[in-house]
Parts: sequence; C-alpha cells; structure tokens
Amino acid sequence: MDIRRAKELLISLADGINPYTGEILPDDCVCNQAEIVRAFHCILNNLKEKPRKKLPENAGKSWSTEEEESLIRMFDAGSTRKDMRMYFKRTDGALAARLVQLGKIQSRDEFTIRVK
Repeated sequence: MDIRRAKELLISLADGINPYTGEILPDDCVCNQAEIVRAFHCILNNLKEKPRKKLPENAGKSWSTEEEESLIRMFDAGSTRKDMRMYFKRTDGALAARLVQLGKIQSRDEFTIRVK
C-alpha cells in the first residue's frame, strides 16, 4: 500500500464514511467516536509526503558506448563533477558507479575525493 492510498482511507474514516462502500458509518462505530476522529485528523495533519528529489533526465537509463568513452575522456581531462553531471544528465552516484565499472576508479567514494 502506498501513502496516498493510506491517506485516502484515513480521510474517509475521519469523515465517518466506509472507504469501501461509501456508506455513512453507524453512530456507534468506533471510528465515529470523537477521540478517534481527532486522532485521524491529528495523523492526517501531520502526515506529509516527502518531496521527491527531481532526478536528472538520464537517471536510470543505460549507458551507450559513446557516453562511456566521453565519460572516460572527461574524467581523464580533470572535468568537475558538476560539469560531468550536467553533460551526462546523471547523478554523482551514477557517474561514480560507471567509472568503477570502467576501471577508472576502485570505489565510488574515490569519485567524490578525486573529482571536485
């Protein structure tokens, strides 16, 4: 279940509605008790979805041979992480992982240490 669906269900219950049938819950239903309704609203008011970080355009896409060759050239020429990020439209993690795979560095941590 994702957070949106959970939120929809809680909103229905907080409003006194059966989320599956759309029927009004009976007065004696535990979900209609004042303290429970306040608890639902308390949770809903404090439930915030984490903003998703916008990923670069090429995030998750396969690397072409040409891109790999360009990455090696830029790395060997001393390009900055920012320049490589912008050129390839990928994250630092993706660049570092590819450089490890290509044998240019031993670990991803080395990318952040060697490349400014």
